[in-house]
Amino acid sequence: MSGEENIKALQKRIEELERENARLKNNFPPPVSGNTVSVPDNVKALFDKAQQTVGEYFQNLKMDPTHGTIEINDQRYVLVRASALSHDFLTTIQQLYSDRGEKEAMLIGKNFLFDISHVIGINDAKNFHSTMNLKEPLEKLSAGPVHFAYSGWAYVEILPESNPSPDDNFYFLYNHPFSFEADSWIRSGKKSDTAVCIMNAGYSSGWCEQSYGLPLTAVEVSCKARGDESCTFIMSPPHRIQQHVEHYTATSQKQLNKKISYDIPTFFERKKVEEEMRNARAKAEESDKAKSEFLANMSHEIRTPMNAIIGYVDLMLLDNVSMEHRGYLETLKDSGKLLLNLINDILDVSKIEAGQLVVENEAFSLKELFDAKESAVAAMISKSGSKIRLQKVYPSNIAAQICSDNTRLQQILNNLLSNALKFTQEGTVEFGVSLKDNSMLEFYVKDSGIGVEEKDHAKIFEMFGQADASSTRLHGGSGLGLTISKKLVELMGGKIWVESGKGQGSVFYFTLPYNPVTVTDDENKAAEQPSEIEKDCLLLVEDNIVNQRLTKLILEKSGYKVLTANNGQIAVDMYQSHKEIRLILMDVQMPVLDGLLATQAIRDYEGMNGLYRTPVIALTAHAMKGDKEKCLEAGCDNYLSKPIMMEVLVATIKKYI
Repeated sequence: MSGEENIKALQKRIEELERENARLKNNFPPPVSGNTVSVPDNVKALFDKAQQTVGEYFQNLKMDPTHGTIEINDQRYVLVRASALSHDFLTTIQQLYSDRGEKEAMLIGKNFLFDISHVIGINDAKNFHSTMNLKEPLEKLSAGPVHFAYSGWAYVEILPESNPSPDDNFYFLYNHPFSFEADSWIRSGKKSDTAVCIMNAGYSSGWCEQSYGLPLTAVEVSCKARGDESCTFIMSPPHRIQQHVEHYTATSQKQLNKKISYDIPTFFERKKVEEEMRNARAKAEESDKAKSEFLANMSHEIRTPMNAIIGYVDLMLLDNVSMEHRGYLETLKDSGKLLLNLINDILDVSKIEAGQLVVENEAFSLKELFDAKESAVAAMISKSGSKIRLQKVYPSNIAAQICSDNTRLQQILNNLLSNALKFTQEGTVEFGVSLKDNSMLEFYVKDSGIGVEEKDHAKIFEMFGQADASSTRLHGGSGLGLTISKKLVELMGGKIWVESGKGQGSVFYFTLPYNPVTVTDDENKAAEQPSEIEKDCLLLVEDNIVNQRLTKLILEKSGYKVLTANNGQIAVDMYQSHKEIRLILMDVQMPVLDGLLATQAIRDYEGMNGLYRTPVIALTAHAMKGDKEKCLEAGCDNYLSKPIMMEVLVATIKKYI
């Protein structure tokens, strides 16, 4: 061959190499001639299409070692040595956790690998589906095993028993004949005591979970790394995996005549526990709701007749009755109040347990509260005939008005003073308050009674807690007062404690934030001028005839003119036709049209006709959280829960007319 011919042959060879080089650059990896996944014949067409889709994805590969980058479809990838994520990693974990024992250390490493690979599988699937515009769940899922093969994880052989339905019946049985994890153990010359293809299980279940939007997990039931014939996996929803694995291993154990061990990833055990906790929480919330509704209904049913009993007793006490009958009536009234207090305690406990008890923040005179409390307790002592001296301590450096929850503060003092009287046969009961650091009010109730042993100090603040069970029989009480007081004090931003010893009396202390209120001279003058009761016209809306008659009598004895309506619709009609109505007392639970809807109708009528807003006071036997808010939202100006004391009802009306 001449030199010229040699040159031509060399040039031709160079051109061929350049074309091959260009082809390799633009067509990597080279076209696949065989299958990248083994599947049953009935779904082969679907996976052939997936092979084409995944192949197109991996064609767009760029490698630039000068920048340390590998990119496929503008997504950066990394190459990691297979053994680093299997044999080497698990060996290192076993060394790090050697104090836990070989088995537990291996389990720690396997759980970590499963967790991270499951998340990687989810996110790889999400990216691939978006990039290749895959829409159908089965189309998304079928790309997974092919992607698995292209990315070097494993070759997948899906067995005919599989049922890839997008529901609880999802079941995949598949082999990885060339799993990178089992291969890393085999190449190292080591044999594992357990299945080691953890990342394969995690990644594949993550991909399938993302494809179907269905929680899935996978468990390796046989592994080449421990000497089995194949690396076989089962995939299903987490709550069914145990059932599937047990069925498969039971059958295989009979065939192989040996015990098959497996590990279910704790990632999904945790998910299962979390799901159980969510279900338990939902059931608890449903139970709490049912309990609250039951208590609200029972409260309504008990308060309604109690309102009539206590109200009529009050009316009878206004008449000239004999001393003997007056004693009967007062005993009846006291018993009614005790029953009402018990209802209130039970409702408060229910609210506390449900986290529904809310404290208010309003301005009031603490001195007036103390004076009223002194008068009330002195009357109780006088009535009981006990030999107890009552003392009150109130300093002059406390503002004329403070901002706090007047009602709850009275409730706390009532509980503490009631206990002091209950457990003191004779001696002294003292209550007072002092200002600490100009920021906290420290209240106390002191008695010279039977006292409480130090070991029982914490116990008496617990639900139904009694220092001595016999004290309940001797002195009475539900054991809820101190529990409620403690919760109220804490809700109001303070703390409560006791100093006592057996036979040495007791001192109960509690603190509350000090929030003084500045009162102007005009407000003081207004407060000093008592308003006279006029013959104003009131509309009483009440469907219970007994309570209607009672409340009407109370109001008429207090100097008011009273119109009555038996339901909300009648009330709306009467309001529109009687222009002299100055205030409306509105029962909430009524037939035809309830009190809240009637109030809304009245507010709409006022708005359309440019009328002044007539005060509406809601009267209800409900006393649960949200009842007051519902009344105010409906347009009511105030809210009173039954049974309503005569003096409270009249005092509330006087605030508005």
